[in-house]
Amino acid sequence: MYNILVIGAVKTAAITIKKLVEHEFNIVGVLGLNPVKIDHVSGWADLKLVADEFDLEYLGFSKINNQEQIDWAMDKKPDIIFAVGFSQLLKDVWLKMPKLGCIGFHPTKLPEGRGRAPLAWVTLERKTGSATFFLMGEGADDGPIFVQSIFNVEENDDANTVEEKIGNHIIIALDNWLPELKKGIWNPRPQDHSLASWYGKRAPEDGLISWNNSAEYINRLIKASSRPHPGSYTYFKDSKVIIWESEIEKNIKIQGVIGRILLSEISKGFLVQCGSGLLWIKNIQVEDNIALKIGDKLGYNLEDEIYLIKKRFKNEK
Repeated sequence: MYNILVIGAVKTAAITIKKLVEHEFNIVGVLGLNPVKIDHVSGWADLKLVADEFDLEYLGFSKINNQEQIDWAMDKKPDIIFAVGFSQLLKDVWLKMPKLGCIGFHPTKLPEGRGRAPLAWVTLERKTGSATFFLMGEGADDGPIFVQSIFNVEENDDANTVEEKIGNHIIIALDNWLPELKKGIWNPRPQDHSLASWYGKRAPEDGLISWNNSAEYINRLIKASSRPHPGSYTYFKDSKVIIWESEIEKNIKIQGVIGRILLSEISKGFLVQCGSGLLWIKNIQVEDNIALKIGDKLGYNLEDEIYLIKKRFKNEK
């Protein structure tokens, strides 16, 4: 029986641990991320709770490449390391530590969508998603693949529902593959690198809405930035407005100034004019509890703001 070590930070790691236990693998230890600020790690899961549930040895980390974590893991003599759901890069010592190798996870249909923030990018672009387990190497997400369970991102999907799909397909993928692994079958298939594409880093400020964009794009941006991410946002006067839900309006014949609220309905929220098209926004958080209403204009008029700043600066001289 293989000795398995699991490293992780988010829900995907928790699901993986539970499936390994269910398939009766010998988990010799769990390394879980203990972030300084939990809200800075989208979808963070407390893996100590999972480890305690199954009476597994646990060690937390803030930086996985610290010597304490390396020494602790080496003492476990792992045959396989599952590194699932965290963004820190593993030093070469981790890749060489297990007898068989390190197995990584990525929620895209590799070789498509290698790299950073795949949940947000897949949701934004409505790309095909996948629960993909692969053999880690020196490159980013480019190792041979053990198993993939593929799913579609639908029009109404947001980051939360896509995350749920990823979790469901992790279960499907592991239920299909772990029985083979248990029999000693170790036969990952190489990726076709000619089909590779990459995603870059996304940060909270990338959720800023420009109302000059189309309703279609803003709708996808709001959905991609929704929970477990920090949310898409705009401004009203001097308050930040976070928007969690949106829906494109295709039937109402109304034209307005870009960024202005045109209609309000209890069930749908506020209807906003975009650069092209109309968008309903709802489940909104406004700083200072300011109430939005029909006629309000979202976002800043930059030239007006520059004028006011220059005028204020001139008067202070």
